[in-house]
Amino acid sequence: MGAKLFGPEVNSQITLSMPRGLVFTKIALWATVLTPMTKYALEFAPFAIQLEHRFLYSMKSHTKMIIRGTIGSVLLLLILVLALSVPYFQYVLGLTGSLVTVAIILILPSVFYIKIFWEKISRPILALNVFLIAIGFLLGVSGTISSLKLLVESFERIHTAS
Repeated sequence: MGAKLFGPEVNSQITLSMPRGLVFTKIALWATVLTPMTKYALEFAPFAIQLEHRFLYSMKSHTKMIIRGTIGSVLLLLILVLALSVPYFQYVLGLTGSLVTVAIILILPSVFYIKIFWEKISRPILALNVFLIAIGFLLGVSGTISSLKLLVESFERIHTAS
């Protein structure tokens, strides 16, 4: 999208094209760094909670706190090992992440809002929510297709070089 909006001078990582030294640039860069960390925490929290409930039901609170931290750290280390050892891991995450992120941010809130307030919702609000669902669907599909193309291109590039 950046290349279409701003031309071919835009770097592939949009953060490299941002003006240096501005506060807004630093905020955007930190948001870019922190977003994946929060996604991992949110996505693996149910798994960590299940592990905690299975093993920590009869321990003291101080011991539970130490073990909770250990479980979370071990899960993050497992993700790191996966990322370093599984080929194309970033493309697989991009493939699943684009559709899941758009679903969580755009599609599901609109669907739930319609479901909860169906009796009271006005036509313009219903139209807005349906529009958001459609845009979310298009963004999710285009992001998934783009990630799939990158995965295939990377796979072909590595196998033609060897």
